[in-house]
Amino acid sequence: MWITAKLDLKYILSVMLTPQQKSIISDTNALYLGVSVSTLTENAGKGIAKKIVEKYGKDKDIGILCGLGGNGADGLCSARHMVENGVKNVTVYLFGRSTDIKSKSTLQQWEKLKSLEKLQKDVRALVVKQDCFADSVENHDVFLECLVGMGIKSKDGNKPRLTKRFADVIKKIVRMDGKKVAVDFPVPGYNWDYSISMAYPKTSGAVVVDIGLPKEADLYTGPGEVKVLENPKKETHKTQNGKVLIIGGSDTYHGAPIMASMSASKLVGMVYFYSTLENRELVSNLKKGLLEVISVSDSELEKYADYADVFVIGPGLEDNLVNRALVRFLLEKYPEKKKVIDAGAIAMSPKSLLRNAILTPHRGELRYLFPDENSFLRNAKTGGEAVEGKIRRFTKESGSCVVLKGHVSLLFGPNGEFKMNKTGNPGMAKGGSGDVLSGLIGALATKNEPWLSMCAGAFINGMAGDLCYKEFGYNFSATDLIPKIQQVIKWAKEM
Repeated sequence: MWITAKLDLKYILSVMLTPQQKSIISDTNALYLGVSVSTLTENAGKGIAKKIVEKYGKDKDIGILCGLGGNGADGLCSARHMVENGVKNVTVYLFGRSTDIKSKSTLQQWEKLKSLEKLQKDVRALVVKQDCFADSVENHDVFLECLVGMGIKSKDGNKPRLTKRFADVIKKIVRMDGKKVAVDFPVPGYNWDYSISMAYPKTSGAVVVDIGLPKEADLYTGPGEVKVLENPKKETHKTQNGKVLIIGGSDTYHGAPIMASMSASKLVGMVYFYSTLENRELVSNLKKGLLEVISVSDSELEKYADYADVFVIGPGLEDNLVNRALVRFLLEKYPEKKKVIDAGAIAMSPKSLLRNAILTPHRGELRYLFPDENSFLRNAKTGGEAVEGKIRRFTKESGSCVVLKGHVSLLFGPNGEFKMNKTGNPGMAKGGSGDVLSGLIGALATKNEPWLSMCAGAFINGMAGDLCYKEFGYNFSATDLIPKIQQVIKWAKEM
């Protein structure tokens, strides 16, 4: 046993992603892997229709409540498949105008459904209405709620609230006798009898529809992890947009903490820089690029440690008695503070004090975590399984996250989470690339949970390296990654 500290269950649970985040991640990563939204929607609609027929048969009168977004697209598609499978009465209510549909996939489903309605005009198996309100909804044997799904947003951290139009229809149908079916994410106040989830359960007891998500969408990091990262809120000032304390450097290693600070400064409101006097003077004298960084003296360290949301400890930090005492002090005094621990600082960190931490070792640095083991020096064929098992046990016992950097990086979370990251290339095998990653992950962790921050950071850093390769070949430096980081985040957010 390496860990003797008592873990905070609230922290362990906090690293878990919400169902909405997981759905966005999977869908976005599937799109990145070449699976279109239209394909996923078609599979979802077909699967929903099948589950409804299995549950209620073909003779029931079905009412489907659709919004204008992705959840509505699933409802529109399911209506078409129900009719084609012989369901005798299907009524679709679109809560909005079809001209206001922005999603290409949703619009395609609307047009397909309207075409089918024309073909069904003699038998009237399908009725499609748009610009609906609560008064438009009639009695049905079964209701499918496909209004907003994960598109519902909260305001100022409060519980998500429906628009009046949606709230009114929910209030009306919950008082009706028809069976209530939730499709994917039920809206607040909807008391469902039967729940159908796409890809994985979104509610307790839900039946699951396989929509054809490739396994790689959940196995590998992708732009989905970046897309769900928290954006800066309106009307905030710099201290509310994240504060990172970088602790590193030595008389030998000047660049490492500076590069970590440079990458962090692109994403947070404030970066505090604590290093040797020479390095602090170097940062202070820089005329461009690090104007956002505050140089922290020895006497000011505790003050700025109190201010910081996240510590990044280790870039270029020399292993000596003074620094070992410093690392222990920080871990003991701030046990609940999020921390990114890199390079030699891993060796200086007492294992019993590692919690709320993201560790970023390469394979050689694993000996700092497991000093009595030599399996990490073997090749992957003989040592890979031992490495994975030991890291899994370590993260579970410590409540920490670990990214094992390599050609394919391995990412481990405290609840058994595991992903791999394939972005990056041999041009990144240079001093400083890991320091950029540490600063990036630390910045992301100021406003996001550790597991998500680590996954997104690994993908962003590697993709930035891939953009550098396209421009320079393998001939680029770690500092070249930093402007590419901004490009990757913008691209992923807009997917």
